[in-house]
Amino acid sequence: MGRFYNTTKGVIFMSIYIVTTMVIPYFTFTFIKNMELLGVAIVLEQANYERIIYWVSTFGLLISSCAFFNYSSPKQSIRKGTFALIQLILNCLYIWSYKFSGATEVRFEIVLELVSIGAITVNVQNMVMLYMGTYFLTILLKGYDFLDFIINRKAIREKRYKTTIGGKEVS
Repeated sequence: MGRFYNTTKGVIFMSIYIVTTMVIPYFTFTFIKNMELLGVAIVLEQANYERIIYWVSTFGLLISSCAFFNYSSPKQSIRKGTFALIQLILNCLYIWSYKFSGATEVRFEIVLELVSIGAITVNVQNMVMLYMGTYFLTILLKGYDFLDFIINRKAIREKRYKTTIGGKEVS
């Protein structure tokens, strides 16, 4: 499994991360920006929408680029461990950016025939904190893997070079 395989794998995972961190949130927030329910317009405040889209796209690009380098790196390499840690930290910042952009507490204005008749607030802060806890445990696991790659660097290289001699698999 050579460079072409790793590069292809990196491009595939980068594409998956682009779809999940940028495209789906963009279409979701664009859809809920101007909803109409039973003839009543439910409108997301414009400033919140632009701030949410900015942070989602910024961190989405960073996460997707790190995903390429993470998944295109050889297994058990220090480079893979480094980019996996960076990607996890960026994922945490991505989730946290939902809180700071206002996406965890989305406020909708209810408008009936150009007159505001009330507001609805959707609060998902507890869900964000649950994800942050999960990511914290994952960071501990990836940190352990990274230290293992550094400490056992020589053994990993010997094992890798022993199994492939001249590009041919040896058992």
